[in-house]
Amino acid sequence: MAQTMRRVEAGTQDARVGEVGNRDEIGQLAGHLDHLLDVIDENTRALQRWNAELDAKVAERTRDLETAQQQLVRSEKLAAVGQLTASIAHEVNNPIAVIQGNLDLVRDLIGPDVAKAVHSELALMDEQIERMRLIVTQLLQFARPDEYAGYIDNVDTEAALEGCLVLVGHLPAKMLIHIERDLRAKRRPAINLSELQQVLVNLLVNAIHTMHDGGTLRLASRDVADDMVEIEISDTGPGLGPELLAELFKPFVTRKKDGTGLGLWISRTIVERYGGDIRAADRSDGVSGAVFTVALRVEAAIEGI
Repeated sequence: MAQTMRRVEAGTQDARVGEVGNRDEIGQLAGHLDHLLDVIDENTRALQRWNAELDAKVAERTRDLETAQQQLVRSEKLAAVGQLTASIAHEVNNPIAVIQGNLDLVRDLIGPDVAKAVHSELALMDEQIERMRLIVTQLLQFARPDEYAGYIDNVDTEAALEGCLVLVGHLPAKMLIHIERDLRAKRRPAINLSELQQVLVNLLVNAIHTMHDGGTLRLASRDVADDMVEIEISDTGPGLGPELLAELFKPFVTRKKDGTGLGLWISRTIVERYGGDIRAADRSDGVSGAVFTVALRVEAAIEGI
């Protein structure tokens, strides 16, 4: 018995006295010692299992809290930016209208002959004014989503994607881009169709513009979980990279020379308003390129409407 206790103290948890021939008090005590060691070993294993489960639950709750905190910080930032953008949009609209009005007046004053001579310069000014109007509209759409929200319907994602391809159809043909489809989603997410198409068109145009020398544009959809639908748009461009991924959905972040950096920012805001999300990543299937996933709820948890 003493030897067994020394072995247990040394770390041999399965050390036992074993069967003894004597049935006297010492023999009974040896049997009780083995039983006590069995109970201690079983309880120790149970505590280890409970400790592992507790660690896993703590880690899960920590992740949930971190996600909730990130969402709260983002919501607070978006609210602050929304107020700022609404103010900026209002202030910018007035000088845009003045510039456009004076430009029209200049056309009338200089006459058709002179206007024809400087047509390209005037057209460039019109183009830039229109671009400023578009930026202001996008800012207002973000700042006041309730004023821009439309009728909510259960949208056929395949039809929505095909409709978007019609809108951007000239780009793939022009840039020698092949389109692949793997559309398996059967559920119909609850969202405004025009807003969803705005999001998808933005993602499609971004993907097409990354493939300067041609490539493959892949469209996929699938039902996930119990109440979600995912639409996936992937390209064979250069990919995003960790630095751009960290900043991608922030306002005014863009790699385009003529981009505003508002498209993805507003797109995510639209989707989140219906309880969904947009995720971005580099492709992990051995092909260079990026993949954007739009997750939509079958029944939208609408915020801000």
